[in-house]
Amino acid sequence: MDMKKSLVILCLAALLPLSGCGTVQEIMASEEMTINTTEELYQQVGKALKEGKKEVAFVTEDLSQEDLNLLNQEHDGFYGSVTQYEIKTVKMLDRSYVTLSCDISDNYYVKEALLNGSEIPQERREAAELREVCEEILAVISEEKSAYKKEKKIHDYLVENVAYGYPEGVESEDSNAYNAYGALVQGKAVCNGYAQAMKLLCDLGGVECELITGTADGENHAWNLIRLDDDAWYHVDVTWDDPEPDDPERLLYSYFNLNDTQMAQSHVWEAADFVPAEGTKYQYYRKNDLYCEDMDAFKEKCAEIFDEDAPDHFQVLVGDYEENRYSEQNLQFIFEYSGARYIHLQTIGEKPYTTLYFTLEY
Repeated sequence: MDMKKSLVILCLAALLPLSGCGTVQEIMASEEMTINTTEELYQQVGKALKEGKKEVAFVTEDLSQEDLNLLNQEHDGFYGSVTQYEIKTVKMLDRSYVTLSCDISDNYYVKEALLNGSEIPQERREAAELREVCEEILAVISEEKSAYKKEKKIHDYLVENVAYGYPEGVESEDSNAYNAYGALVQGKAVCNGYAQAMKLLCDLGGVECELITGTADGENHAWNLIRLDDDAWYHVDVTWDDPEPDDPERLLYSYFNLNDTQMAQSHVWEAADFVPAEGTKYQYYRKNDLYCEDMDAFKEKCAEIFDEDAPDHFQVLVGDYEENRYSEQNLQFIFEYSGARYIHLQTIGEKPYTTLYFTLEY
């Protein structure tokens, strides 16, 4: 699947800095927190967004306007973003009083409503609609006990019910394609919408999940990091597991629960900014005994599959993929094993982690 759309980063709309003596006494009497490093700034803003705060006020002596301009680039937008800031500079004190205005996302209101019983503000119509859909999905997810099974149900739901694209039909930075509402309510999203929907449903289902951003196929991209029952982290990219054109019947797991080494074959990210993903137990093809180290193992797996069933499709991960090795001529034995009249093969992923997806007609 080709890379589709970059992650949206909202730009800050800065108000002109203000200075003067008229409010000095009032400002000096205030008790805002002090922030002087970008690390502190990002941490406090992230905390405020997660708590649903619409305003953050602080005092600084060292932060610049450029530091504030870059704020949204340091946050994934899941809980919201900073829309504008105001700076009041008191020159005699050599300090600035900063007020950030924040736009809180629908994700925050939905989580508060479903996990803590909070009311969604009446004007947040889309949050209320998103809550209804999430509640229905959550009822199904909650039937499972393990984090892996919950994660798989969420992954499969998104692949089956979301199509890649723009709900409004027009590519726009303001499109719901970039958020969970577009994916879960309108049924269309780009990578950031898929990733936000995955995180929201995981959060609601009690599965630890984070957004991760980087590049894939040379373009900006977003996906998820998941922490499963073995206490290890894994990559999952639902966007790249969802076929295009849309086919709700086809479920792929080529990018489901990969470790850093596997994911690095096709994705690039700043490793220092995210937790390491080193898990192996819940990699889909290994967990379901669908990994074949070589052609001999693949033949044995095919014999096993067709001895038990006559599937119209099946998929395996092979560790020795070469086009000439898995050529039409060398795969003739599948006709013998299956009795199929027609077989179509699709390959997904870079070697040595290549998925073979077979569609059969009888």
